[in-house]
Amino acid sequence: MVKFLSFFLISVLLLVSQQVFACTIFYVVDDNGHVLVGRNFDDAGSGGRIWFVPANDENNGIAILERMGVDMPYEGINDKGLFIGIAAVPDTRTPFSIFKPIRKSLEMVRIVLERAQTVDEALEVFSDYSIAFGTFLGFPVVHYMIVDKDGNAAIVEYVDNEIVIIKDPVKSQIMTNHFISHPKLGVKSEALFERFYIVKENIGNIRTIKDVQNLLRAASQNTTIWSNVYDLSNQEIYVSYKNSQTVVLSLKDELYRGKHGYSLSNLNKADAVLKYPQSDPRMIVRPHFGSGYIEGKSTSHYGIRILFPADDGVKRYGIEITSFDEFFTAGIILEQRLFGWFNMSIGTVGYFNYGEDPDNVVGLTSNLGWEPDNHIPFKPFVTYRSDVIFVDPVKVINSISIGFNFEF
Repeated sequence: MVKFLSFFLISVLLLVSQQVFACTIFYVVDDNGHVLVGRNFDDAGSGGRIWFVPANDENNGIAILERMGVDMPYEGINDKGLFIGIAAVPDTRTPFSIFKPIRKSLEMVRIVLERAQTVDEALEVFSDYSIAFGTFLGFPVVHYMIVDKDGNAAIVEYVDNEIVIIKDPVKSQIMTNHFISHPKLGVKSEALFERFYIVKENIGNIRTIKDVQNLLRAASQNTTIWSNVYDLSNQEIYVSYKNSQTVVLSLKDELYRGKHGYSLSNLNKADAVLKYPQSDPRMIVRPHFGSGYIEGKSTSHYGIRILFPADDGVKRYGIEITSFDEFFTAGIILEQRLFGWFNMSIGTVGYFNYGEDPDNVVGLTSNLGWEPDNHIPFKPFVTYRSDVIFVDPVKVINSISIGFNFEF
């Protein structure tokens, strides 16, 4: 069963992977000892948003840029002076395990910013997760550049079923859209290296933020949407959206204002503040099916649960309707997930049209099983299900139930 689920998930997640987000990222230490990161984001279309989320007891304060939702950012900085950004790379086999929490490729940007203060801590965060890649589902194959305020940096690549870490040897590093560890892998044209060589030939001449902006301009394309400079030492972001005038944002000042954001196309307007959106799922739909035994006879079932998460994100409540071979059930369910993967639930349900003389009786249903901690659109689960039917004598159905969660 585990091998089947692993094969199924890997097959779906790698569907239709292709190169998107042709980007350029580099970092240097300027003449004043300030750590500067330059970033061109290139893609079709336009638009984008920057969000500021203050620190709390569990997470660092962060600023992130996105076009697909606050949980799918392309880059960002936190209040500890850590930067992380992504660039797309050619399709490749990537390591994957269902025994670690599963996160989307872009989602890792936010997770790292929330949890890590340094490059080494960020690398430890990556080791805690299995990352899902696949542009068909909205999370492309990418590599990551991480830089901290002390001038340490690393590039993280998932390539040929391995995780490769490339650390900087000379206080500067460049990342575009080819693998740094395997430059020729998946490359169909030498033109892919042009932006990399433009930066490589000129990065040694950078002395100021203006120099970083000029180099970003030299490496830009017709599809460049924004060109940003991150001053990690002073925690300032220089945002240049398309041909608009550069706007300087102080991370400290913006975080002090609370949770909010801006549309990049309206940064120069006084009324550009955006309300932070709700990102947690508000409803879970879970179809399920399985088979089991009652009094030595086999029986099968299929049904659906509609669940609503509680505020703590661990508990859920809702309703279930399930059809067995000769009767069906409906009732109220309380559910909880422990340790990030252990699913347990109990519910009071009615068993309708039950028995030789069809009757409506009550009982309890419970589940104990495995629900992996993952953030992909469909989430599998496997549980042992027990139905206790209050008749005389009491009847018990023992089943194995499997299915998927869909979150909305």
